[in-house]
Parts: sequence; C-alpha cells; structure tokens
Amino acid sequence: MSDPSKVRITGPLDCWQDDLTAELTRLGFAPSVTARHLQLLAHLSHWMADHDVSVEGLSWPQVERFCSNRGLIGQRRVAPQSVMVLMNLLRPDCVPAKSTGLSAGIEELLNGFTTYLHEERSLADQTVEGYRYHVQVFASWYVERCGEDLNAVTIADVNQFLIGHVAVWSVGTVRAATTALRAMFRWMLYIGRLNNNLADGIVPVLSHLQAGVPRALPAEDIESLLAVEMSTRDRAIVLLFLRLGLRAGEVSSLSLDDFDWRAARVQIHGKGHDCQFMPVTVEVGEAVAEYLLEDRRVDSPYRQIFLTANAPHQPLTRVGASGVVTYLARRAGIEGRVGAHRLRHSAATAVLAGGGTLAEAGQLLRHRSAQATAIYAKTDQWALAGLVRPWPVDGTAHE
Repeated sequence: MSDPSKVRITGPLDCWQDDLTAELTRLGFAPSVTARHLQLLAHLSHWMADHDVSVEGLSWPQVERFCSNRGLIGQRRVAPQSVMVLMNLLRPDCVPAKSTGLSAGIEELLNGFTTYLHEERSLADQTVEGYRYHVQVFASWYVERCGEDLNAVTIADVNQFLIGHVAVWSVGTVRAATTALRAMFRWMLYIGRLNNNLADGIVPVLSHLQAGVPRALPAEDIESLLAVEMSTRDRAIVLLFLRLGLRAGEVSSLSLDDFDWRAARVQIHGKGHDCQFMPVTVEVGEAVAEYLLEDRRVDSPYRQIFLTANAPHQPLTRVGASGVVTYLARRAGIEGRVGAHRLRHSAATAVLAGGGTLAEAGQLLRHRSAQATAIYAKTDQWALAGLVRPWPVDGTAHE
C-alpha cells in the first residue's frame, strides 16, 4: 500500500492518525513510506486495545514490550522510526534509553562520573561518551562476577578484566579502557567512594604517538575525490575537511549561528569546549552557501547546518559526516580506508607542501601543543634528508 489515506488506524490511536500522517509528511517521508509507518502504528493500536492500554497510559516499557515481541528492536535503536514519531508526539519530554542491566545505584554513580567529566574536566561529548562506555563495560563485568558493590573493587579485579579483553580488543581500545578506568577510580577516590588509589596501579598501555606517518591523500587522489559528482551538501562537507582541516564532530556540530558571513569567518567548537574563529575561504563559503540556498530544507526546525539526506531530515552525526567522505572516496576509486581524518591530515600536509611551517600547520589544525603537530615533520622527506648524517666510507663512525 502506497497511499497513506487508505490506511485505517482503529483502537486507542484512531484519533491520532491525522496528526501522525502530518508529522511523518513534515519529516520528509515519501507517501509509500508514510503508509508503511501508519500500518505499523495500526498494529500497535490493536495491541494496545488487546492489552487494555490507553493513549495516556502508553509508556516506553510497554512500547519496548510490543517491539520486542515482534522483533522490531535493533541493536542500535529503541524502537522503529514510526513508533519514535508517535512517542515524540505523546511524550516529547520523555527520551528513551536502552537498559544497561545495572542497578539504580551503579547508574547513579555513572551519571555522577559523567557530570564530573563534563563540568570539572570540560571534556568533549564524544570523549565523555567513550569514557562512560568503557566504565560501563567494566561495571557490567564486575557485577556479574563480584556483586553490586563497586567500592570493593581491587586492582586484581581490574587486571583480570583487562587481561580477559586483550584477546578481543585492539591496542587502541585497551588503551582507551585503561584511561577511562583510571579517571573513574581517581574520581571515586576524590568523592570518598574508594580508600585506595587504584588508578596508580593501572599500568598505561605503551603508545608510540610519533611512530607513524600521517596518511594524507596524494594530490591526484584529492583531484579524483573532488571530481566525483556529488550533492551540494557533500561538496561543502568535503571542502570543510580538506581546506579548514576540521574534525568530523566539528563539521557535524556546525550551526547556522556559527557563520559570520560579513566577516567571512566561522566559529569552530573543538575539543574540550574550545571555540575558535577560522577564516572562511571563497571556495568553502560558496559551497556552504550553495547548499543552504538550494538544497537544505527551509522548514527544518534544526539549527545544525548539515542534515541527513534521507527522511527524517535530522542533524548529521560525526559518523555520518565521515561516512560521506568514505562513500565519495569509494566512488572515486581511491584505495584504502578514507574518512574525515585523512582529509584533515591532507590539509596539514598541504600547508607544508606549500612552503608553510609546522607552526602554521598547527594553527590550521588548532593544536594546543607543538608536539601534536611534530608528527607532520615526517611528511617532508626532502627536508629531513638534510638531517641525515652521511655513512662513513672508511668504516669509522662519526663522532
């Protein structure tokens, strides 16, 4: 069925059919997709009637029960889009969250730790999300084996947890987990939940920060990428990565209020709540303006600049922004994994290739220390060749 008007919702949700149809249409769903969403909501209305659930009494646990019985709950979603639209209309202030299976006491502790990371340490949302994830994984593992009392955790428990996950985690994931756990235990010591500083007993994972070489794209690959036929939105995203060296999260968080068109500059919300203004080149400014004038939905309630291409047209996430680059690079025939950060590396190496200094590359990338930019020195192999000492031809070593 492709006509929404032919769908009939009976039961408790019958009086909401017009509002649901209007909302699904406003979100940009095609008539055939809107009809399918209404059909699912018709099934939900029948289920509510069979289980004596009124509209006022419909809660997220009941929605989860309905979706679970029909296999509608995915790994990364609480409910299908149609049910989310319904609940946003009925309960706009009640945001669902997947259950972690942890007790209320541990959830309260994790919430306190999250608040500390946000307010005291001013970490970026993405970093806080990663810290909480790793701590939550440890808490679930600990509760299953040792009980609910996290105050009784020992360094032996932590070591057993890490050793058990080394075989299935990458080095980077283990490093991130140890960092998150050290932060958690320092905070628990600070608030009096622990008597011993377990953080000092967690050995950091060896990290060779300067071991690799930034994987910038060659000039010919950049030309191939820009030559691919793409939407105005995707071209603006690519140029923001390639010319301004932005991170994926910085591009996805850009809002209409960040651009100062008269001064030709844009405010970038970087790591650690760091906000800086960057100049907007003519090329980048024209690409963003073209997208805003021609393709972005004028009736969108969101202030974020970049929206998803498919309905519902919601703000693009950092994963989605990087995914745009990956998709276009695949179409351009570029080998290897190409994401947003490779274009950021390309922007920095372009500065050096044009005769700029490491300090200027660091200013473009908004690095806080020269050490973070030092790795780009390896990209200029001709300049580094002058630092190599000649091999002794007479067999004696140079002093």
